[in-house]
Amino acid sequence: MKDYAALMIDLKNSKLYSIEARNQIQQQILKTMQKLNKLFTNSLSKEVEFSAGDEIQGLFSSPSAAYLYFRFFQLLTHPLELHSGIGMGAWNVRLEFSSSTAQDGPAYHYARTAIEEAKKNLEYSTLFYSKRKEDRVINALINAYETLQRKQSKYQAELTLFTEFLYPISANNILSKEKVKEFLENSEQENWKIELINPEEGEEDFYIKTGKKEDWLLNCPNYWKLVVKVRKKA
Repeated sequence: MKDYAALMIDLKNSKLYSIEARNQIQQQILKTMQKLNKLFTNSLSKEVEFSAGDEIQGLFSSPSAAYLYFRFFQLLTHPLELHSGIGMGAWNVRLEFSSSTAQDGPAYHYARTAIEEAKKNLEYSTLFYSKRKEDRVINALINAYETLQRKQSKYQAELTLFTEFLYPISANNILSKEKVKEFLENSEQENWKIELINPEEGEEDFYIKTGKKEDWLLNCPNYWKLVVKVRKKA
């Protein structure tokens, strides 16, 4: 039986926010989900959506897709602090025309176990659980990334976001190239603006050019074979 990956994400200390702040945060989360659900159409078995309170959940065709979705979500909602759990297992109860919240199976049970353990853990805010011996190694690697990510400024998080899109940890059958291009073309962050440029045919060299206005022109062998101009805002 094929394994799937359920992803659950929850806002840390949500009760400490005012009602107005929580409404704003939920709007931000909703917009982020809508953007990412389009990007991950190739690998989403059930779209990510609100399940209870501030918690969201979805079902993916692979754990790498679920984790990549979470990494993008984390960067797009920075500096919000999040708990998350990813569970890999079977998808037994299938209601094809219903949302993720109506589905069930070990993938969901393991994701619930993972996020509940993450909420109790002072060191790990994201956990992966599949009931296999590799889980410990996977969680150590996730935690190493999380430790670095938590120390980033907004400025650094935006640059990391661009890097994630150009060099995803895994993109095979996960992301749509056209959707990625569309996202980058319409992506305007607080400190940076991206512009995609048509590369000259056959040009494959790596180079970075810095202009008078601190523009960066990047032509490198990234996953999507794109030339990207990153402009720093004044």
